Parts: sequence; structure tokens; C-alpha cells
Amino acid sequence: MSGEDEVLVVNNEEDSLLQASGTNDYSSALSIATGDSESEIKSVSENDHQEGDTSRLRGRLTLVFVAFLYGTLNVSLRMLYALPGPPSASVLSTVRGWLAAAAFIPLISQMKAELSAIKIDNEINVKSKRVSLRLAALELAFWNFGAQGLLNVGLLFTDATRAAFFTQTSVVITPLLSLIAGQKVSGSVGVGCIAALAGLVLLSESGGPSDGASTSGAHFSLSLSGGDLIVLAGALSWSMYIFRMSNIGERYPEISLQGVKLVMLACLYSSWFLCSAIRCYFDGGWSIIADLWQGWADWKAWALLAFSAVGPGALADVMQQQGQKEVSASEANVILCGEPVFTTILARVILGEQSSGTETAGGALIIIAALLA
Repeated sequence: MSGEDEVLVVNNEEDSLLQASGTNDYSSALSIATGDSESEIKSVSENDHQEGDTSRLRGRLTLVFVAFLYGTLNVSLRMLYALPGPPSASVLSTVRGWLAAAAFIPLISQMKAELSAIKIDNEINVKSKRVSLRLAALELAFWNFGAQGLLNVGLLFTDATRAAFFTQTSVVITPLLSLIAGQKVSGSVGVGCIAALAGLVLLSESGGPSDGASTSGAHFSLSLSGGDLIVLAGALSWSMYIFRMSNIGERYPEISLQGVKLVMLACLYSSWFLCSAIRCYFDGGWSIIADLWQGWADWKAWALLAFSAVGPGALADVMQQQGQKEVSASEANVILCGEPVFTTILARVILGEQSSGTETAGGALIIIAALLA
């Protein structure tokens, strides 16, 4: 290009800039154009920030609803155990586990479509993606099963009040896991964890027996027994479930991951029931096995089990994964600590149970913790 052509191109660009800005001064036109670009960049940044805030709020509200669903589980199980001939823990967990897995049967076609659409480390092989998803689901099922199973075993060797206290330490364990993994935990989340733990302690203390037994708050001791350590391992397992959900949940669709996880979890519960049945058979034969659920023909029991499987089971698991995509594991744990608050409210409305001043104070601390986080 000749020098005259270059001058002509520059002049054309200047004329275009002057026309676009509506001014005859080139410096002013350039300033306006630059200012418009900066304004556009600032506007995009503000929009991204607003979208991020909206997503986090949506995630928090989702987890609040999950805590509510978990609260309905406690009430529904209390109603189930109030019926004649309630199921044993292994039977209850197994039946509820398979009912929760069955809730995904109508969604099998959606699960297949999701599986073919996901991309994991640029993998295009469907078989590889299925293996990867199954391994992730198996890990989550393992931690989920450990949280419940270890608590049930621990209750054989320690009282309910101590078990409730040590289970609640997961609200502190989860941020510690995040810090160990090199993740940032904000100061407000840390304060929220401490406030939530204090509130949960108050709730567990109020839930203890009112007599002078050693399970009362006045005789509570922090010396650890074997049962206490087992329950603490259950709390660690629950924290690992929440922590790993925040990492795994971002890679897989909720329906596919949770559907496969619940099938695997039901298989783990079935192995627990099988061990219980074998032990009962050697203790007293088939009649003892039948005692594991004497009231199996009661339709009310099946209705309560179905609700607990679909609501605080399948639906809660899917929504928890959705919520944890938007918030950190530590914050999610604090919000999920609202479960006993909803349990107390629902127990009062549905079962007619009265709340003590200690329970009210504990619930208030948990609400404050969720707001701080």
C-alpha cells in the first residue's frame, strides 16, 4: 500500500469516527468512543456480578428447602415408629432406599440423554462416561451410607444425647476439609459454623432425657468412648459427602448422578439388611426375621415410607446437588443445619409437640448462622 493510500484510509477512519460521535473534533470523538468501550466493559462486569449474586441466592434458597425436606423426614419417621410393629433400622433403610431409586424410573430416558450430552475431560466415548459417572455415584453412596450406618452402630455403644452432639460436629469438620484441600473459607462462614454448632448443641441438650440419668446435659462428658469415635466417624463421613458433592456435582447432571447413586445406596442398605437377617436366622430362625417388620401390611407405614423416599430422599438429593453448585461446601453445611429447626416446627404443627426455651434459642442461633454464612 502506498503512502497516499494509507493517508486515505486514516482519513476515512477519522471521518467515520467523527460521524459516529456527532462532533467535529477528533480528540473528543476518540474520547467518546473510548468511554463507550469502557462503559460497555463495566456494564458486562456488573451484569456478571449480578448474575453471580442471583445464582448464589438461588443456591441458598434451594438448600433451605432441602433442609426443610430433611426436617420432614424426622417427623415422618417418628410417625412411622408410632405405628404398631414398625420396621427395624435395616429394613427401613433398605425399603426406603429402593423406593427412592424407583422414583427415577420415569426419568430413565432423560438420564440416557444427559449421559450422552455430558463431556468429561474431552471424553467422547459413551462407555467411558458411564464408568466415570458410576464411580462418582459409588463414592457419594459410600459416604452417604457411612454417615447413616456409623451413626446407627455408634448408638449401640453411646447414648442418644452424645450421639446427637458428635454428629453435629460435621458443621466444623466440613470447613476444615475445605481448608485442607486449599479452598478459601470466608470469615463470615467460619463465624456461621461456630454459631450453628452452638445452636445444634442447645437443640441436642434439650432433646435429652429429663430424668437424672447420665445422658443429661449436667453429666455430659467430653471423654471419648468407642461409640463416640464411631459417631464422629459418621460425622466425618457426612462432611465428606457434602465436600465431595461440591466437587463432583459440577461435573454431572443431577438426575443421572443421583439416580445411579441411589441405586448403589439401596444395594448397600440391602447388604446391611442381609447381614441382619442372617444374624436373626441363627439366633432364632425365620420367626425372628419376620419380627424385623411385623407391621409390613399397614398401608400407613408404606405411605410414610413412600413420602420419605420421594421427598426428603430423591427430591432432596437432586436439589442438594443443584444448590451446592452455587455455594461452597462449608456454607451448604451451615444452611443444612436448619434441619432440626424445621423438624421442631413441623413436630409442633403435626405432632403437637411443644418447644422449650432452649430449643427456641438453638433454632435462633442456627438461623443467625445461616444469615452470617
